[in-house]
Amino acid sequence: MKLNKQILKQIIREALQEKVDPTKLTTTTMGTSQFAKAGLETRKDASPELSPQEKGIINQVDEFLLGLATLPGVDLMGQRATIQRVMDILQDKLGEKG
Repeated sequence: MKLNKQILKQIIREALQEKVDPTKLTTTTMGTSQFAKAGLETRKDASPELSPQEKGIINQVDEFLLGLATLPGVDLMGQRATIQRVMDILQDKLGEKG
């Protein structure tokens, strides 16, 4: 198949229209300041529908993962499949709301 300009544009259009699954882990790198800023922005943009109890749960999960990542010998990238499985289970149990 020969790739001409029209076919290439169509491929790009289709790729841009694909829905990104927020529960799929990606390989992303972040510096310390980017990491801190992303956390602040995520919380600032959180739905006003979140109850104080839900915010507490989210904070506990965040602290738990951060604590695990700082333990000697723990490599979250090495446990990526397990973390993905946990995210998939949560998604299945809670259902897609978005």
